Amino acid sequence: MAMSREEPDHVPLCFRWWERPFLADESDRWGSDFERVPKVLKLGIDDTITLKVPMSLSPKVKTSLTKVHPSGERYPLLIKEYRTRKGVLKRVVRQTADWPFGDDIPIFTDFIIPEARSVKYLLESEDDLEPLSCLFDEPSKSEINSFHDEAERVRRFAEQHGVLVDAGMSYMEGYESGIFGADALPWLCDLVNMMKAAYLRPNFIEGILATILEWDLRYLRLAIESEVVDLIVARGWYANADFWPPNLYHRFILPHVKKLADYTHKYGLKFCYIMSMSLMPLLRFFKEAGVDVLYGVDPVQGGADPAKVKKEIGDRICIWGGMNSAVTLKLWSEKQIREAVANTMKVLAPGGGFILSAIDQIFPDTLWKNIKVMIDVWKQCANYTGSH
Repeated sequence: MAMSREEPDHVPLCFRWWERPFLADESDRWGSDFERVPKVLKLGIDDTITLKVPMSLSPKVKTSLTKVHPSGERYPLLIKEYRTRKGVLKRVVRQTADWPFGDDIPIFTDFIIPEARSVKYLLESEDDLEPLSCLFDEPSKSEINSFHDEAERVRRFAEQHGVLVDAGMSYMEGYESGIFGADALPWLCDLVNMMKAAYLRPNFIEGILATILEWDLRYLRLAIESEVVDLIVARGWYANADFWPPNLYHRFILPHVKKLADYTHKYGLKFCYIMSMSLMPLLRFFKEAGVDVLYGVDPVQGGADPAKVKKEIGDRICIWGGMNSAVTLKLWSEKQIREAVANTMKVLAPGGGFILSAIDQIFPDTLWKNIKVMIDVWKQCANYTGSH
Protein backbone atom coordinates (compact mmCIF):
# COMPACT_ATOMS: atom_id res chain seq x y z
CA MET A 1 0.00 0.00 0.00
CA ALA A 2 2.80 2.41 0.85
CA MET A 3 4.51 1.75 -2.49
CA SER A 4 1.20 2.57 -4.20
CA ARG A 5 1.20 5.90 -2.28
CA GLU A 6 -1.68 4.78 -0.12
CA GLU A 7 -1.98 5.10 3.66
CA PRO A 8 -1.81 1.71 5.43
CA ASP A 9 -2.86 1.14 9.05
CA HIS A 10 0.67 2.02 10.14
CA VAL A 11 3.75 3.45 8.45
CA PRO A 12 6.08 0.58 7.46
CA LEU A 13 9.59 0.42 8.90
CA CYS A 14 12.00 -1.59 6.75
CA PHE A 15 15.77 -1.61 7.29
CA ARG A 16 18.52 -2.95 5.02
CA TRP A 17 21.04 -5.25 6.77
CA TRP A 18 23.54 -5.72 3.94
CA GLU A 19 26.73 -5.66 6.03
CA ARG A 20 25.20 -6.63 9.37
CA PRO A 21 24.06 -10.29 9.50
CA PHE A 22 22.72 -10.06 13.06
CA LEU A 23 20.36 -8.05 15.27
CA ALA A 24 21.52 -7.41 18.84
CA ASP A 25 23.79 -10.42 19.37
CA GLU A 26 26.68 -10.73 16.92
CA SER A 27 27.01 -14.44 17.73
CA ASP A 28 23.43 -15.03 16.58
CA ARG A 29 24.06 -14.49 12.90
CA TRP A 30 22.03 -15.35 9.84
CA GLY A 31 23.43 -16.78 6.65
CA SER A 32 20.66 -15.95 4.20
CA ASP A 33 17.48 -13.96 3.68
CA PHE A 34 15.54 -17.06 4.69
CA GLU A 35 17.17 -17.00 8.13
CA ARG A 36 16.99 -13.20 8.54
CA VAL A 37 13.35 -12.55 7.70
CA PRO A 38 11.76 -14.44 10.64
CA LYS A 39 14.12 -12.72 13.10
CA VAL A 40 13.30 -9.28 11.72
CA LEU A 41 9.54 -9.87 11.60
CA LYS A 42 9.56 -10.77 15.30
CA LEU A 43 10.50 -7.15 15.97
CA GLY A 44 7.20 -6.07 14.41
CA ILE A 45 8.88 -4.36 11.47
CA ASP A 46 8.89 -5.23 7.78
CA ASP A 47 11.41 -7.01 5.60
CA THR A 48 11.76 -8.21 2.02
CA ILE A 49 13.39 -11.20 0.41
CA THR A 50 15.63 -10.76 -2.63
CA LEU A 51 15.50 -13.08 -5.61
CA LYS A 52 18.99 -13.42 -7.08
CA VAL A 53 18.94 -13.32 -10.88
CA PRO A 54 21.82 -15.02 -12.74
CA MET A 55 24.29 -13.06 -14.87
CA SER A 56 26.86 -15.03 -16.81
CA LEU A 57 29.96 -14.41 -18.85
CA SER A 58 29.53 -15.64 -22.38
CA PRO A 59 30.84 -19.22 -22.73
CA LYS A 60 32.81 -17.95 -25.72
CA VAL A 61 34.81 -15.57 -23.49
CA LYS A 62 38.17 -16.98 -22.37
CA THR A 63 39.72 -15.47 -19.26
CA SER A 64 43.28 -15.56 -17.99
CA LEU A 65 44.94 -14.09 -14.91
CA THR A 66 48.61 -13.55 -14.26
CA LYS A 67 50.48 -12.09 -11.31
CA VAL A 68 53.76 -10.20 -11.60
CA HIS A 69 55.80 -8.01 -9.28
CA PRO A 70 57.82 -5.51 -11.34
CA SER A 71 60.74 -3.70 -9.78
CA GLY A 72 59.69 -0.30 -8.52
CA GLU A 73 56.19 -1.49 -7.65
CA ARG A 74 55.40 -1.81 -3.94
CA TYR A 75 52.68 -4.37 -4.57
CA PRO A 76 52.26 -7.26 -7.02
CA LEU A 77 50.18 -6.59 -10.12
CA LEU A 78 47.21 -8.73 -11.07
CA ILE A 79 46.51 -8.82 -14.81
CA LYS A 80 43.22 -10.22 -16.00
CA GLU A 81 42.24 -10.59 -19.66
CA TYR A 82 38.89 -11.36 -21.26
CA ARG A 83 39.28 -12.71 -24.80
CA THR A 84 36.04 -12.20 -26.69
CA ARG A 85 35.16 -12.84 -30.31
CA LYS A 86 35.49 -9.09 -30.94
CA GLY A 87 38.70 -8.35 -29.11
CA VAL A 88 40.47 -8.43 -25.76
CA LEU A 89 39.65 -6.49 -22.59
CA LYS A 90 42.35 -6.20 -19.94
CA ARG A 91 42.44 -4.92 -16.40
CA VAL A 92 45.51 -4.43 -14.20
CA VAL A 93 45.36 -3.72 -10.46
CA ARG A 94 47.83 -3.48 -7.60
CA GLN A 95 47.26 -6.26 -5.10
CA THR A 96 47.39 -3.96 -2.09
CA ALA A 97 47.41 -5.25 1.48
CA ASP A 98 43.66 -4.65 1.81
CA TRP A 99 42.73 -6.32 -1.49
CA PRO A 100 39.90 -8.73 -0.49
CA PHE A 101 39.67 -10.98 -3.57
CA GLY A 102 42.87 -13.03 -3.40
CA ASP A 103 44.43 -13.57 -6.82
CA ASP A 104 41.35 -12.52 -8.75
CA ILE A 105 39.75 -9.31 -10.03
CA PRO A 106 35.96 -9.04 -10.03
CA ILE A 107 34.39 -7.01 -12.82
CA PHE A 108 32.10 -5.07 -10.49
CA THR A 109 33.58 -3.74 -7.25
CA ASP A 110 34.44 -0.37 -5.71
CA PHE A 111 37.93 -1.68 -4.93
CA ILE A 112 39.07 -1.22 -8.54
CA ILE A 113 37.97 2.43 -8.82
CA PRO A 114 40.88 4.26 -7.08
CA GLU A 115 43.70 5.29 -9.38
CA ALA A 116 46.19 4.34 -6.65
CA ARG A 117 45.10 0.72 -7.06
CA SER A 118 44.15 0.46 -10.74
CA VAL A 119 46.94 0.54 -13.28
CA LYS A 120 44.64 -0.11 -16.24
CA TYR A 121 40.86 0.04 -16.36
CA LEU A 122 38.79 -2.44 -18.32
CA LEU A 123 37.50 0.26 -20.70
CA GLU A 124 39.74 3.09 -21.83
CA SER A 125 38.85 3.79 -25.47
CA GLU A 126 36.15 3.33 -28.10
CA ASP A 127 38.03 0.23 -29.27
CA ASP A 128 36.91 -1.50 -26.08
CA LEU A 129 33.20 -1.12 -26.82
CA GLU A 130 32.97 -4.02 -29.28
CA PRO A 131 34.48 -6.65 -26.94
CA LEU A 132 32.36 -5.26 -24.09
CA SER A 133 29.20 -5.90 -26.10
CA CYS A 134 29.81 -9.65 -26.12
CA LEU A 135 31.18 -10.04 -22.58
CA PHE A 136 27.93 -11.37 -21.05
CA ASP A 137 25.35 -13.72 -22.47
CA GLU A 138 22.15 -15.53 -21.55
CA PRO A 139 22.53 -17.88 -18.56
CA SER A 140 23.00 -21.55 -19.39
CA LYS A 141 20.11 -24.00 -19.28
CA SER A 142 21.34 -25.40 -15.97
CA GLU A 143 21.60 -21.90 -14.49
CA ILE A 144 18.06 -21.13 -15.63
CA ASN A 145 16.76 -24.36 -14.11
CA SER A 146 18.49 -23.58 -10.81
CA PHE A 147 17.13 -20.05 -10.95
CA HIS A 148 13.54 -21.23 -11.37
CA ASP A 149 13.97 -23.74 -8.55
CA GLU A 150 15.19 -20.93 -6.31
CA ALA A 151 12.33 -18.68 -7.44
CA GLU A 152 9.83 -21.32 -6.39
CA ARG A 153 11.52 -21.60 -3.00
CA VAL A 154 11.37 -17.81 -2.61
CA ARG A 155 7.70 -17.76 -3.63
CA ARG A 156 6.71 -20.33 -1.00
CA PHE A 157 8.73 -18.54 1.68
CA ALA A 158 7.30 -15.10 0.79
CA GLU A 159 3.74 -16.40 0.91
CA GLN A 160 4.35 -18.12 4.23
CA HIS A 161 5.84 -15.04 5.88
CA GLY A 162 3.89 -12.33 4.07
CA VAL A 163 6.89 -10.46 2.70
CA LEU A 164 7.53 -8.65 -0.56
CA VAL A 165 9.92 -10.17 -3.11
CA ASP A 166 12.39 -7.83 -4.76
CA ALA A 167 14.98 -8.26 -7.48
CA GLY A 168 18.05 -6.04 -7.35
CA MET A 169 18.07 -4.89 -3.72
CA SER A 170 21.55 -6.31 -3.15
CA TYR A 171 24.73 -4.77 -1.85
CA MET A 172 27.83 -6.93 -2.30
CA GLU A 173 31.48 -6.39 -2.95
CA GLY A 174 32.69 -8.39 -5.89
CA TYR A 175 30.95 -10.23 -8.67
CA GLU A 176 27.19 -9.91 -8.56
CA SER A 177 24.21 -9.35 -10.78
CA GLY A 178 21.72 -6.55 -10.69
CA ILE A 179 20.34 -3.62 -12.59
CA PHE A 180 23.57 -1.64 -12.76
CA GLY A 181 22.67 1.46 -14.75
CA ALA A 182 25.31 4.17 -14.49
CA ASP A 183 26.84 2.46 -11.45
CA ALA A 184 28.73 0.14 -13.79
CA LEU A 185 30.56 3.04 -15.42
CA PRO A 186 33.08 3.73 -12.61
CA TRP A 187 33.65 -0.02 -12.20
CA LEU A 188 34.43 -0.33 -15.88
CA CYS A 189 36.32 2.88 -16.59
CA ASP A 190 36.83 4.89 -13.33
CA LEU A 191 34.90 7.83 -11.88
CA VAL A 192 37.24 10.55 -13.11
CA ASN A 193 37.49 9.08 -16.60
CA MET A 194 33.70 8.72 -16.66
CA MET A 195 33.10 12.37 -15.82
CA LYS A 196 35.72 13.64 -18.26
CA ALA A 197 34.36 11.47 -21.05
CA ALA A 198 30.81 12.70 -20.47
CA TYR A 199 32.03 16.13 -21.61
CA LEU A 200 34.83 15.27 -24.02
CA ARG A 201 33.85 11.85 -25.44
CA PRO A 202 30.07 11.53 -25.06
CA ASN A 203 29.87 8.79 -27.70
CA PHE A 204 32.14 6.64 -25.53
CA ILE A 205 29.79 6.97 -22.54
CA GLU A 206 26.72 6.40 -24.70
CA GLY A 207 28.31 3.27 -26.14
CA ILE A 208 29.01 1.82 -22.69
CA LEU A 209 25.52 2.67 -21.45
CA ALA A 210 23.96 1.01 -24.50
CA THR A 211 25.64 -2.27 -23.56
CA ILE A 212 24.77 -1.87 -19.87
CA LEU A 213 21.15 -1.36 -20.90
CA GLU A 214 21.24 -4.71 -22.71
CA TRP A 215 22.51 -6.35 -19.51
CA ASP A 216 19.88 -4.58 -17.40
CA LEU A 217 17.00 -5.50 -19.71
CA ARG A 218 18.14 -9.14 -19.73
CA TYR A 219 18.21 -9.13 -15.93
CA LEU A 220 14.80 -7.46 -15.84
CA ARG A 221 13.30 -9.98 -18.26
CA LEU A 222 14.59 -12.94 -16.26
CA ALA A 223 13.31 -11.43 -13.01
CA ILE A 224 9.85 -10.91 -14.50
CA GLU A 225 9.76 -14.40 -16.02
CA SER A 226 10.22 -15.85 -12.52
CA GLU A 227 6.66 -14.69 -11.79
CA VAL A 228 7.48 -14.18 -8.10
CA VAL A 229 8.92 -10.65 -8.02
CA ASP A 230 6.90 -7.69 -6.74
CA LEU A 231 9.53 -4.95 -6.87
CA ILE A 232 12.32 -4.26 -9.37
CA VAL A 233 15.24 -2.31 -7.88
CA ALA A 234 17.76 -0.35 -9.96
CA ARG A 235 21.03 1.07 -8.67
CA GLY A 236 21.76 4.77 -8.79
CA TRP A 237 24.45 5.17 -6.14
CA TYR A 238 26.87 6.76 -8.64
CA ALA A 239 24.18 8.47 -10.72
CA ASN A 240 23.71 11.34 -8.27
CA ALA A 241 24.30 15.04 -8.92
CA ASP A 242 27.82 14.95 -7.47
CA PHE A 243 28.81 13.16 -10.68
CA TRP A 244 25.97 13.95 -13.07
CA PRO A 245 24.69 17.55 -13.08
CA PRO A 246 21.10 17.86 -14.28
CA ASN A 247 21.94 18.49 -17.95
CA LEU A 248 24.16 15.41 -18.14
CA TYR A 249 21.75 13.28 -16.11
CA HIS A 250 18.99 14.26 -18.53
CA ARG A 251 21.11 13.30 -21.52
CA PHE A 252 22.79 10.09 -20.37
CA ILE A 253 20.93 8.58 -17.40
CA LEU A 254 17.26 9.53 -17.64
CA PRO A 255 16.54 7.62 -20.89
CA HIS A 256 18.09 4.49 -19.38
CA VAL A 257 16.02 4.68 -16.18
CA LYS A 258 12.83 5.45 -18.08
CA LYS A 259 13.22 2.40 -20.33
CA LEU A 260 13.67 0.16 -17.29
CA ALA A 261 10.68 1.69 -15.50
CA ASP A 262 8.48 1.39 -18.61
CA TYR A 263 9.44 -2.28 -19.05
CA THR A 264 8.70 -2.93 -15.37
CA HIS A 265 5.29 -1.25 -15.52
CA LYS A 266 4.38 -3.20 -18.64
CA TYR A 267 4.22 -6.29 -16.43
CA GLY A 268 2.44 -4.61 -13.53
CA LEU A 269 5.41 -4.44 -11.15
CA LYS A 270 6.76 -1.57 -9.06
CA PHE A 271 10.07 0.12 -9.95
CA CYS A 272 12.41 1.27 -7.17
CA TYR A 273 15.42 3.52 -7.74
CA ILE A 274 18.30 3.79 -5.25
CA MET A 275 20.03 7.12 -4.68
CA SER A 276 21.31 8.27 -1.29
CA MET A 277 23.49 11.31 -2.08
CA SER A 278 22.87 14.65 -3.82
CA LEU A 279 19.47 13.74 -5.21
CA MET A 280 17.72 17.08 -4.73
CA PRO A 281 18.65 18.57 -8.16
CA LEU A 282 17.36 15.42 -9.89
CA LEU A 283 13.96 14.90 -8.27
CA ARG A 284 11.96 16.03 -11.30
CA PHE A 285 13.71 13.43 -13.44
CA PHE A 286 12.57 10.60 -11.16
CA LYS A 287 8.96 11.58 -11.80
CA GLU A 288 9.61 11.86 -15.52
CA ALA A 289 11.23 8.41 -15.56
CA GLY A 290 8.25 6.79 -13.85
CA VAL A 291 9.98 5.77 -10.62
CA ASP A 292 7.48 4.30 -8.13
CA VAL A 293 9.75 4.10 -5.06
CA LEU A 294 12.82 6.20 -4.22
CA TYR A 295 15.15 4.49 -1.75
CA GLY A 296 17.78 6.64 -0.08
CA VAL A 297 16.34 9.95 1.16
CA ASP A 298 18.96 10.95 3.77
CA PRO A 299 18.75 14.38 5.45
CA VAL A 300 22.20 14.21 7.07
CA GLN A 301 24.91 12.80 4.79
CA GLY A 302 22.76 12.76 1.67
CA GLY A 303 21.78 16.41 1.79
CA ALA A 304 18.07 15.68 1.25
CA ASP A 305 15.39 18.09 2.45
CA PRO A 306 12.53 15.76 3.46
CA ALA A 307 9.86 18.46 3.26
CA LYS A 308 10.90 19.49 -0.24
CA VAL A 309 11.18 15.85 -1.33
CA LYS A 310 7.65 15.18 -0.06
CA LYS A 311 6.30 18.29 -1.76
CA GLU A 312 8.03 17.73 -5.10
CA ILE A 313 7.61 13.98 -5.64
CA GLY A 314 5.35 12.69 -2.86
CA ASP A 315 2.29 12.79 -5.10
CA ARG A 316 3.86 10.30 -7.50
CA ILE A 317 6.68 8.46 -5.70
CA CYS A 318 6.85 6.48 -2.46
CA ILE A 319 9.71 7.73 -0.27
CA TRP A 320 11.78 5.02 1.44
CA GLY A 321 14.22 6.35 4.03
CA GLY A 322 14.07 9.65 5.91
CA MET A 323 16.68 8.82 8.56
CA ASN A 324 20.47 8.66 8.45
CA SER A 325 22.29 5.59 9.75
CA ALA A 326 26.06 6.25 9.84
CA VAL A 327 25.78 9.52 11.78
CA THR A 328 22.35 9.70 13.41
CA LEU A 329 22.06 6.12 14.67
CA LYS A 330 25.74 5.68 15.45
CA LEU A 331 26.76 9.03 16.94
CA TRP A 332 23.74 10.94 18.20
CA SER A 333 22.28 10.80 21.70
CA GLU A 334 19.07 8.95 22.52
CA LYS A 335 17.24 12.26 22.76
CA GLN A 336 18.50 13.37 19.35
CA ILE A 337 17.54 10.04 17.76
CA ARG A 338 14.05 10.26 19.25
CA GLU A 339 13.60 13.78 17.93
CA ALA A 340 14.91 12.81 14.49
CA VAL A 341 12.51 9.87 14.15
CA ALA A 342 9.53 11.91 15.34
CA ASN A 343 10.34 14.80 13.01
CA THR A 344 10.81 12.47 10.06
CA MET A 345 7.47 10.82 10.69
CA LYS A 346 5.77 14.20 11.06
CA VAL A 347 7.09 15.41 7.70
CA LEU A 348 6.99 12.31 5.51
CA ALA A 349 4.22 10.08 6.87
CA PRO A 350 1.05 12.18 6.31
CA GLY A 351 -0.91 11.04 3.28
CA GLY A 352 0.92 7.73 2.94
CA GLY A 353 3.54 6.79 0.37
CA PHE A 354 6.30 6.54 2.97
CA ILE A 355 8.49 3.70 4.29
CA LEU A 356 10.74 4.62 7.21
CA SER A 357 14.35 3.42 7.13
CA ALA A 358 17.86 4.45 8.14
CA ILE A 359 19.95 5.15 5.04
CA ASP A 360 21.69 3.49 3.61
CA GLN A 361 21.80 0.45 5.91
CA ILE A 362 22.22 -0.75 9.49
CA PHE A 363 25.97 -1.03 10.05
CA PRO A 364 27.74 -3.75 12.09
CA ASP A 365 29.06 -1.29 14.68
CA THR A 366 25.78 0.53 15.30
CA LEU A 367 24.67 0.03 18.91
CA TRP A 368 21.55 -2.10 19.22
CA LYS A 369 20.15 0.26 21.85
CA ASN A 370 20.12 3.06 19.26
CA ILE A 371 18.35 0.87 16.71
CA LYS A 372 15.85 -0.08 19.43
CA VAL A 373 15.23 3.60 20.18
CA MET A 374 14.34 4.19 16.54
CA ILE A 375 11.98 1.21 16.53
CA ASP A 376 10.32 2.27 19.79
CA VAL A 377 9.71 5.84 18.63
CA TRP A 378 8.41 4.54 15.30
CA LYS A 379 5.88 2.37 17.15
CA GLN A 380 4.69 5.39 19.09
CA CYS A 381 4.35 7.54 15.96
CA ALA A 382 3.13 5.10 13.34
CA ASN A 383 -0.36 4.14 14.55
CA TYR A 384 1.31 0.82 15.26
CA THR A 385 -1.20 -1.98 15.86
CA GLY A 386 1.18 -4.72 16.99
CA SER A 387 0.30 -6.98 14.06
CA HIS A 388 2.46 -7.57 10.97
